[in-house]
Amino acid sequence: MSAALFEGQGPPFEAATKGDQQFFASLTSSELSKVCRSRDDDERTVLHCAAAGGHANLINLFVSAGGADVSVSDEDGWTPLISAASSGHDAVVDLLLNLGAAVDATNSSGRTALHYAASKGRDGVVAALLRKGASAAAKDSLGATPLHRAAGAGQLAAAEVLIRDGKAKVNVRDKHGETPLFLAAASGHQEVAFLLLRHGARLDIQNNDEKTAVDVVGDEDFKEKLQAALQSQEEPAAMEVG
Repeated sequence: MSAALFEGQGPPFEAATKGDQQFFASLTSSELSKVCRSRDDDERTVLHCAAAGGHANLINLFVSAGGADVSVSDEDGWTPLISAASSGHDAVVDLLLNLGAAVDATNSSGRTALHYAASKGRDGVVAALLRKGASAAAKDSLGATPLHRAAGAGQLAAAEVLIRDGKAKVNVRDKHGETPLFLAAASGHQEVAFLLLRHGARLDIQNNDEKTAVDVVGDEDFKEKLQAALQSQEEPAAMEVG
């Protein structure tokens, strides 16, 4: 067999990305095992490629016959689970978790699969990860939780699941001192902002620049609604800030 089979962006990686099961069926068991241990130029494995492409049949093959490590990471720390969650492949996420993938593994940005599922609005994946024990309190290198990521991206359904199933704290602050409400307000995501308010988000919390969520709203109508909400909020006995 050609050495090119195990180098760079070779045929196995292309086949795994496309879900070409016939290609892998043509390999001997020793060849398959070697392919599963090989890496491309970004240190990704065929398992990463299959996970990103949503190919559950290949994942089963790589793990059962090829001995692939389900929690292997590439040069940026991405695991197959993070790739599958980011791409929204619910069935692959469930499969990898059942095969023992580390649910809270982080990449080089400190983000977990839950961070990516939340920011991309993969609410089904968010729910699956939480059922398997994913932490809604996990913070990335900027101090952002999955709820920060969902709020900043305007992902209403994902935010609802994080609060309901993950008991995500709504007033937690990142390294800039900003809460999920601050990010939703700054990005103009009104539905997410009012969801957070209904669950106890505070409008009087200031970020590191001493600005509140009201201060960063661009739309005047939205700003007026938040100002009215601010006036109606009572001073909390104990503010939930993390």
